[in-house]
Amino acid sequence: MWKVFELMYQVFEKDGFEYFTDMMPALHNYVTVDTEAFLSNQNHLLAMFNMCKAILNGDAGEDPESHAAKLLEVIILQCKGRIDQCIPSFVELVLQRLMREVKTSELRTMCLQVVISALYYNPQLLFETIDKLDLSVPPSESIASHFIKQWIHDTDCFLGLHDRKLCVLGMCTLISMSPQRPLVLQECAPQIVPSLIVLFEGLKRAYAEKAQEQDEEDEDEEDEEGDEEVLSSDEDELNEGDAEYLEKLQEKVKNKKVISPFTINSVTIEDDASDEDSDEDYAPPEETVLESYTTPLDEENCIVDEYVAFKEILQSLQAADPVWYNALTAHLTAEQQKSLQDIMVLADQRKAAAESKRIEQSGGYAFVQHTIPTSFNFGGTPLGR
Repeated sequence: MWKVFELMYQVFEKDGFEYFTDMMPALHNYVTVDTEAFLSNQNHLLAMFNMCKAILNGDAGEDPESHAAKLLEVIILQCKGRIDQCIPSFVELVLQRLMREVKTSELRTMCLQVVISALYYNPQLLFETIDKLDLSVPPSESIASHFIKQWIHDTDCFLGLHDRKLCVLGMCTLISMSPQRPLVLQECAPQIVPSLIVLFEGLKRAYAEKAQEQDEEDEDEEDEEGDEEVLSSDEDELNEGDAEYLEKLQEKVKNKKVISPFTINSVTIEDDASDEDSDEDYAPPEETVLESYTTPLDEENCIVDEYVAFKEILQSLQAADPVWYNALTAHLTAEQQKSLQDIMVLADQRKAAAESKRIEQSGGYAFVQHTIPTSFNFGGTPLGR
């Protein structure tokens, strides 16, 4: 199959530029299915980078450009700690693209995510790289300052589980940097925790939607099994009742919800009054198209939980660096403090649930009564551990 990858690259170089998004599922598999083989030949990495560079520097359009940025992000997260030499080129490419006109929030956030994934990969390497770049930014700002401010400003543009989770982990990495913390963080400190609260609120909705979809899939599977059992008995004998049943079954198939990782848009023509009602009730989907290209952070057994990571880092900062902790939390409103308390409670619940699941999968069960605190102190004493 690696010979096929070489052929795909040759086709892309020759006249396959327009088909990059069609190639994306296969390219994602080459990175994720056998990462060892992917990294065994530096030409594999070079070919991937060259394709992404051609798309991001060409005129393919912002949808293919978003896919190219996603592929770079997947490579960084899939090969964490093993491609230090590639990080500068990846980061420079997406930052250069951000300096040109960007029309869609999807492309802007995807380019930001490449930089965020590089931050999560190795924060020191990222800021060393940024400091060496020669990009046109406002004279009063450094590239790092410009990036961090844009990131915080666009927090509400990150959608879906993966994007928000990476964003949270990136901000956790950022605020835990010490003593090499970027100077702009002091200026942005009052905005960081509120931005994280927005991300966690979005994550809560996304996890709820994912659980609902899983329940619907399970129900559909049960219905299909029931249908098969009915049809398997006396298959060759059809009477009037059977015909009526088959008609109902056909109607059900037509109306059945399609389970797909891609957003499906449909239009229903109704009267003006119902249109107004549907507009008011409409909520955008929590999953994004590009989330179908998974990374290690999206695996079901991933040990990295963004809620737990955030709580542990905030507790650590309160104990080890109270001045910085106060800079992050002193400006929170009463409502934001309540939201932060809810996040802390949920972090403990998720940690307990993950531990129980690990014990169950290992063949044992733990009947431990976990005491979950319901409030936290944002003053000078450490948070309850």
